[in-house]
Amino acid sequence: MNAPRATSPAVLLISPGIVRWTDLDFGLPHLVALGGYLRHHTGVRVEILDLNLEGGDPRSLARRIQDLGPLLLVGIAAYTSFDVLRVRALARFVAEVVPGVPLVAGGYHASALPEDLVGPGRPFDAVVRGEGERPMRALVERLLGGGELGDPVLPRDVVPTMDELPPYAWDLLDHYWPRAREVGRKLQIYLSRGCTYHCTFCMERAKSGYTWRAFSPERALDELERLGRKTDLSHWVVNLADPLFGFQRRWRKTVLRGILDRGIAPRQFWTLTRSDDLDEEDVELLARARFSIGIGMESGSPRMLKIMQKGNHPERYLNALRRLARLSREHGLNWAANVIVGHPGETLQSMQETHAFVEELFATASDTCGWVSIDPFRLYPGSAVHEQLEQWEAAHGARFFHPRWWESWYDGPFRAQHLDPSSELSFEQRVAFMYSAYPSLIERVQANFRGQGRSVDRVFERSLAEQRSMLSPARRDQLLALAQRAHQAKRRTTGPTELSVPLGLQMKNPWLRKREQAVRRLLDQGVLVTTDLVEALLAHGPEAYMPSDAADQVLAGRTPPSPAEGWPAPALSIDLVAAGLESLAPGVGDTLVDMTGASGWVGAIMAHLVGPEGQVLVRTEEAQLALPEGPAKPWVGSVNRWPELGSLEGQVDGVWWGAAVPRVPAWLQRLLRPEGRLIAVVGPRFRPQMLTFFGRREGAWHATPLRRVSVPIMAGAGGWLRERPRAVKPITVHVDGAAARGFEVFARADLGPDVAGLFDAARGPGAWSEAFSEAWHATPQRVMLQGELLLHDTADALLQVLRAPRGRLDTTEGRALCDAFLQAWEQVEAPEPPASRVDDAWPELQALRELLYAAQGAPPPLKLLHVPALGGRARATQRACGTRVVATDLAQPRAHVVLQVLHEEVHPITDPIVMEEWDDAVTRDTRPGTRGYALHQALESTAVAATEALLQQRAPDWMPAFSAWKTRVGA
Repeated sequence: MNAPRATSPAVLLISPGIVRWTDLDFGLPHLVALGGYLRHHTGVRVEILDLNLEGGDPRSLARRIQDLGPLLLVGIAAYTSFDVLRVRALARFVAEVVPGVPLVAGGYHASALPEDLVGPGRPFDAVVRGEGERPMRALVERLLGGGELGDPVLPRDVVPTMDELPPYAWDLLDHYWPRAREVGRKLQIYLSRGCTYHCTFCMERAKSGYTWRAFSPERALDELERLGRKTDLSHWVVNLADPLFGFQRRWRKTVLRGILDRGIAPRQFWTLTRSDDLDEEDVELLARARFSIGIGMESGSPRMLKIMQKGNHPERYLNALRRLARLSREHGLNWAANVIVGHPGETLQSMQETHAFVEELFATASDTCGWVSIDPFRLYPGSAVHEQLEQWEAAHGARFFHPRWWESWYDGPFRAQHLDPSSELSFEQRVAFMYSAYPSLIERVQANFRGQGRSVDRVFERSLAEQRSMLSPARRDQLLALAQRAHQAKRRTTGPTELSVPLGLQMKNPWLRKREQAVRRLLDQGVLVTTDLVEALLAHGPEAYMPSDAADQVLAGRTPPSPAEGWPAPALSIDLVAAGLESLAPGVGDTLVDMTGASGWVGAIMAHLVGPEGQVLVRTEEAQLALPEGPAKPWVGSVNRWPELGSLEGQVDGVWWGAAVPRVPAWLQRLLRPEGRLIAVVGPRFRPQMLTFFGRREGAWHATPLRRVSVPIMAGAGGWLRERPRAVKPITVHVDGAAARGFEVFARADLGPDVAGLFDAARGPGAWSEAFSEAWHATPQRVMLQGELLLHDTADALLQVLRAPRGRLDTTEGRALCDAFLQAWEQVEAPEPPASRVDDAWPELQALRELLYAAQGAPPPLKLLHVPALGGRARATQRACGTRVVATDLAQPRAHVVLQVLHEEVHPITDPIVMEEWDDAVTRDTRPGTRGYALHQALESTAVAATEALLQQRAPDWMPAFSAWKTRVGA
């Protein structure tokens, strides 16, 4: 069949992404199989979008979708119930981008509850239940023939014989293969579908029924080899994501022997299977074929196993697990058992029985090849429990507090598990037992765990570490607090806010994760209701406008402290900003004023809302603001008098005043147009105040209280104080940024005799080191790469710049260096952040900086980046907003860090003096024997001498420490 033209109508299949950011699977085999089937049988062009990898913002996603047109049909996977609201928002977004194109949903939730996706008020035109190949083929053929979609809910269908499917069309992911390992370390493929068992908690029955179907053994092995030709499997954990791998004994043994005979050897295979049909030969074959297996143990209580329908003979089932534990030790097979705590019908006794059985399996022998995953019961649509809630309540006294928990933007994962399992066991009692009994047992399992003595052991170690984190006291307290709030909260009378903004993009960006979490929380609380404001809050993160610790507080719903009384905070909490802007209601083309633009973040949000047709004036005491390009313009006024305001009288649509004032001054009211409005915090200096909306009704000025708050007070005209005290610029610490991982690349690359090199033989060179070193030395402006590592707090922002280099790296050599760095980046893990928060007060450093900058006024803001790879060295730069950035290993001795940072702070003062004596054309070459190296030496020696002179004259007590610092760094 000829390849379709790029301009022919396409079927676009979209994976909405998973709102996680570690160890995701790459592959999308369900969409690859569906797309290959449609292309094979209809000739239609097929495109796949994986939103885990698309990144960008909604505008870039819209362009990407439009570039893939013309589109015949768009299919979106409503894979899990956790994604329902996101999928509906994505569907509305797609409908706006490509109006008139039919939208079809499929997946587990779509199969279980199609009415959640199609019908009145829902964005989809049709829902495919079950497996999608044959129903989607019928839809495509109908549309190609000029017909209509037909019934909105298609009958459930499954593929009867797997071998009738064409080979996996992995080329449909060609756009993503070069970046596949950015997603995670697991590569996903299915070799079978369906499960014959009737477990009460499982939603597999909603999609594939109870029939197990598999590729023939020969075909299954061919598919694995075909995947191995697409990518080097030795780098991957291959996840055979079958609901039940190897249900038929003969099939299982044939496939395992074939894997060994054909030499199919990934880093590791991972799959789910049952223990009660595994004999010793199976265990031996699995171990030799590099398998690790997951077993759904679920419970160690015979009574609960019967309730869960895990089998008719619970003791035989538990004995099979004992046999597997013994055989796995004999043959070196790593395996994991999943335990469900709190299934309907659970009691304290049954939980104790399960705990005792888990201890017997994993913690009584001298070592174990197994580990355990402890999970709460979650209510999944399509499961037997979900379909028979009343029967479970009547039979066991269970109480389901959120039977439609997926209608929550924010705390769906909590609501899914929030139930009383029985009349004898409450949610709170279940949580108390689970979080007290299992953490110590998990520690013992980890201590006893016997790995394989190779790199794959890190996969198992991470899994156990995740279990420890999930069972932490902080998580327990969070669950109990959520339960208390849920019991006290009034029941919502309206449904969730329906958005047309796609969520879940760029989920590897930690700041975007925090931002989305905050937005979801506010959606759930009903604070956010306007789609445009949701989009603006997602598009503009506070971390770009203020120190990271302040941004963390803003996103957590707290207002950070001000630099000093009388100064506004960097911003109010996102809760207050959202509540205030919902009432202020900025519109396209408005003129707005931000009276407290301490950081510029609120101004940027308002600029997004007014669009290029409007303007936002930001009053600030700073000459430089990190404001974006566009309608938000810094407007600098004096502390006590604002003469610029006179020219604005009667021309402003809205005013934001994010600090406490005694009352709204009359001169501020005069700025507003007749229909203008104002958000201000009004109230006392030392007690809580009120966030208030002001506007005119029938010509009179009216105030509407919004919520009680406690925020910093305002000084200056209209404020509580006549004048402001001098503000102290903050020193902040960033421990989880891009620099830490970026410099790990340099620590593993031997750059030879180069003072910019950071090679650490103890870390060992990477396989990519030689290519990276060659690209480094071929690039005249090579040190600019290290500078880029300091300019971005997030990996996503850094990688975006390096994929499209700018400035002096935008050359053939510079782009080659960036490409080499990106290749290395994929193979280097970020170091773990410190176990405890690094001290960010630094009074000694603050005092020395005050001495250094005494002649220039207050020191500029300083951000310290914790970069273990730098050891006793440092790198520094200055950002466009005026903030100084110094990266070093903050775990080094305190005095050394203080002096190293002070030395880097001296450079901006002394470097211009040295540079006057040098030709501007001299490149910053850092190899010995070059003119650039000589310049580097002159810059360093001058800065060292100036640092020493400062300390001798103004802080002589520091001289012994300075001498030790000079000796250590070889200055």
